[in-house]
Amino acid sequence: MIHLSKILCPADYSATSDNAVRYAIEFARKVGAHVRILHIVTPQAPCVKVPEGDAPECLIPEEDDAIPENISTLLMAEIKKGLSADIRILRGEASKVISEQAQAWGADLIIMGSHGRSGLQRLMMGSVAEDVFRSSDIPVLLVKKSAADKVIAE
Repeated sequence: MIHLSKILCPADYSATSDNAVRYAIEFARKVGAHVRILHIVTPQAPCVKVPEGDAPECLIPEEDDAIPENISTLLMAEIKKGLSADIRILRGEASKVISEQAQAWGADLIIMGSHGRSGLQRLMMGSVAEDVFRSSDIPVLLVKKSAADKVIAE
């Protein structure tokens, strides 16, 4: 029998990602698992010019470390109801950090949002979800925005 005790849910705080977070919380509640919300800040921050002669300095804006109010409010409400959960904010290349964190933490399942892009749009923008799905040894459940909306409405 499969036992799920740790669910990793990467979140970029988009509408699709928010739905995946809700899906992961509900899933964790039903199977009695701990859910970890993971936000990755990419190191590709804008560079700020410094005085003449010095190289530009790249800074990561502090707001990248902020957890949106809708997610923190939702998570705190669920924790008060008995959900076991935490949030981690890490820096790096999203797909790599997700896979590494899932392995290191011992996640049993990764639940993440997928924008469902295809064709040229996917080629131009890439797909973190697809990269994680293809590279992870851990099962990955991809939640499309429309699918998550249906589950939440029920």
